[in-house]
Amino acid sequence: SQPLTPHPPCPAASVSRDGASSKVIKLDSVQQIAEKNKHALLDITPSAVERLNYVQYYPVVVFCEPESRPGIKAMRQWLAPDSRKSSRRLYAQANKMKKHCSHLFTATIHLSGSGNSWFQEIQDIVRTQQSQPVWTTAEQADVAVEESLELLNPPSTMGSGYLTCDSHANSDYD
Repeated sequence: SQPLTPHPPCPAASVSRDGASSKVIKLDSVQQIAEKNKHALLDITPSAVERLNYVQYYPVVVFCEPESRPGIKAMRQWLAPDSRKSSRRLYAQANKMKKHCSHLFTATIHLSGSGNSWFQEIQDIVRTQQSQPVWTTAEQADVAVEESLELLNPPSTMGSGYLTCDSHANSDYD
């Protein structure tokens, strides 16, 4: 197995969806990373997680649960000071995801303070999960590698396309 390192990952190529400002990651990019015995670290929507399961990629899904709205604000200021996202909306979105999508989570880590212990927790979860067998069906799902995954937090602002990087914009749980 590939050792996990604290070095930042090389970002996978994300592409625009049909001229819209929303971005997606191609399944082919995820497959290429996996073929190198590495893990793709993705920030994607719950429907994209379901898609990965459907195409039998079986992702390790770690939900990062914020301790509070002020905690989100502090972490955002520390990790993404240029972010203009509302801590209130992010906290509400996290609570909705926990309530409605917890069946997709492999594990949950609790975010608190401004430390980076969460990174070590993610590494431990990945190490544990990659050492366990994954039960799969005998038949492979029919899917083209050109298909895409929705990104959860786009590098740009929200798009107006039918699929967006921002899961909140098209959430069924509002």
